[in-house]
Amino acid sequence: MKGIMAPRVTVLIPVHNAAGFIADAVRSVLAEDVSALEVLVVDDGSTDRGIAELMALKDDRIRLLHQPQAGVVAALNRGLDAARGELVVRMDADDISIPGRIAAQMRWMDEHPEAVMCGTGYEMFGAINATVRMPVSDTACRQRLLLSSCHCGASIMLRRSVLEDAGLRYDAGLSYAEDYEFITRVAEHGVIGNLPQVGYRYRIHDTQASLRHRDALRDVHVQVAASYARRTRARPLPDEVVRNLLWPDSRGVFGTAARTAWAATRALSRRPGVETARFCSRTLVENVLNAARSAP
Repeated sequence: MKGIMAPRVTVLIPVHNAAGFIADAVRSVLAEDVSALEVLVVDDGSTDRGIAELMALKDDRIRLLHQPQAGVVAALNRGLDAARGELVVRMDADDISIPGRIAAQMRWMDEHPEAVMCGTGYEMFGAINATVRMPVSDTACRQRLLLSSCHCGASIMLRRSVLEDAGLRYDAGLSYAEDYEFITRVAEHGVIGNLPQVGYRYRIHDTQASLRHRDALRDVHVQVAASYARRTRARPLPDEVVRNLLWPDSRGVFGTAARTAWAATRALSRRPGVETARFCSRTLVENVLNAARSAP
């Protein structure tokens, strides 16, 4: 509308039934010392009190869109279509953005005009508590992408002009691994990286789609990894290597350790490099700890 300044940054939050979480998520964004910021919340057919809690914040930087429930991918794409900011920041409705994160990402994007995407490290909290450091450089990020996502999908900042020029949107046919697949395509259009700081708090709970749809996530993830390798002219890893590295199908601590170590050795032989070694080592430790937690 004439006379209204467009925001520099759009923070995109898809939401479906996030009562008890959504207001805290948005407060964490509004605490940023960033001018010309809008928080674009796409309500994907919520039926709880989450939207009422959101509107009780009474902040004119919040813009709310409603749609009948169609899933997170549809909500994300609706938000990308409606975003007005030069930069688009992702955020999930049950997480927390650490104040200063968005300002730091803006500085990095300004300092790297050739960049298309910037993420941060993140902290898991809730059912699991851990800090996850992501690869920092463009080279390390691309090495990681051959195995898994090089970004926490909910912590990224994107250059909207690139999304519009290339027609980039999330793929509705790749649910559960939509972030990973989207990031592989964005990476084809410029420099990518992560800030060497923890900028995001990622809530872990039993109702998450990644936990409820583990098998579907695994199958789509393997498909995305192979597709990205082919597009970048890298030889895809065998499906069984990716599956056993990230989802070792074995019971017990020793079986999990053996399968993960086998897959890590195969991955390192095919993808030698510091980032591959770091990721495989961390994954081995995580898989063993998860197996120990679930042991009777």
